[in-house]
Amino acid sequence: MRTTAGIRATLLLACAFASAAGCAGAADKSAQRADAKASTSSSSSSIRTTENSSAANTDPCAMRLHDVCGPLLLYYATNRALPAKLEQLSDVPGFDNVKDFTCPASGKPYVYNPAGLPGPDRSMRLIVYDAAPAHGGTRWAIAIPISPGEGPLVAKVVAVPESRFSASR
Repeated sequence: MRTTAGIRATLLLACAFASAAGCAGAADKSAQRADAKASTSSSSSSIRTTENSSAANTDPCAMRLHDVCGPLLLYYATNRALPAKLEQLSDVPGFDNVKDFTCPASGKPYVYNPAGLPGPDRSMRLIVYDAAPAHGGTRWAIAIPISPGEGPLVAKVVAVPESRFSASR
């Protein structure tokens, strides 16, 4: 017979794997939607990926943000709230390797804003993002829904043009 602690550990581990997989899949879909949006509207500047639609899966900064998504989603699933500081994610069980919260291109720490900035569309907010547009005039960011509701939190890694950040100031 399993103990309560054993069941909880199993559930946390399953949630961690599902969260990490959900983050990567959401970024792929976001990149595909952004490519489709860019091809149908030349004036669209709300969200863009770099030249290659697979950049979210190959760019070192985007990959690091994907790594941050796993503990972020597990923390939210466990606490039903975002952490006060990004560094708290290092304490999430199973994510001991997530300790570097800096952009590989600029070397600057990611900005963490739990309240968020307006995201790629009106239903999203950017909560973790590059401190500088070190990726050809864009910043990689983690976007979450403004109102996550009762279900699981969904996180997307997106490339956001610098003009989006200038407008938020």
